[in-house]
Amino acid sequence: MASPVALQNDKHAKLKITESGDYARYKDQHLIPIIAPDFFTLCAEFPVVFVKDSTGDQFVPVAIMGLREGQNLYCQTEEWKAQVVPIRFSNAPFSIVRIDAESDQLAVLVDEESSMLSETKGTPLFKEDGERSEYLEKKMEYLVNTAQQTVQTENICKLLKEKDLLTTQQLQLQHRQDSQRYDINGVYTVDEKKLNALSDEEFLDLRKQGIIPLIYAHLSSLQQLRRISEMQYNADKAAEASA
Repeated sequence: MASPVALQNDKHAKLKITESGDYARYKDQHLIPIIAPDFFTLCAEFPVVFVKDSTGDQFVPVAIMGLREGQNLYCQTEEWKAQVVPIRFSNAPFSIVRIDAESDQLAVLVDEESSMLSETKGTPLFKEDGERSEYLEKKMEYLVNTAQQTVQTENICKLLKEKDLLTTQQLQLQHRQDSQRYDINGVYTVDEKKLNALSDEEFLDLRKQGIIPLIYAHLSSLQQLRRISEMQYNADKAAEASA
């Protein structure tokens, strides 16, 4: 897979884009990193939990889309199987990065090999004079908003860690007695006892920051573990039948 490159109006002047609901690029990723606004939409479909990042120092919220590592049950075909979509799924084929650690300037990157791009069909990214098209202007605004929400989400996770509200869980899921049992380690959830033990001042502070509704959405989403367990069971049975 090619690395994204900086989007340039001269180099990419002829590029056009066709929006796609095909998220097969995530088919090997069973844990999908999400951002704060996702909690409220995804909690009705996916279990939303926390995992540690690659450094092991910070927490990242993820939506569980499969119990078998490397298998996203929702992205094995071109048809998206859920009624809701993670916000960052709509970023493709673009991404946005900070130019350097000490700058607020952002750069938009593009995956030149994306099947969503061509020079013959779709919506142009640039006008004939090299200015951004209306589509690209809106897309860049979306990317900036997503980047801001990502920072907000990172700060929320830092606060949950500081308050010691996250506790490790070992999930053991088995849809039926004749099926495989899945043991999922490295998952963290909000500890309701610790949440309820906060002082009134601490609780009100979290509420003012809009974090309490996020916590309840996360806790409510854990009911969807049954859904994902059943989906994994059906997928495993289908794989056995075709083998």
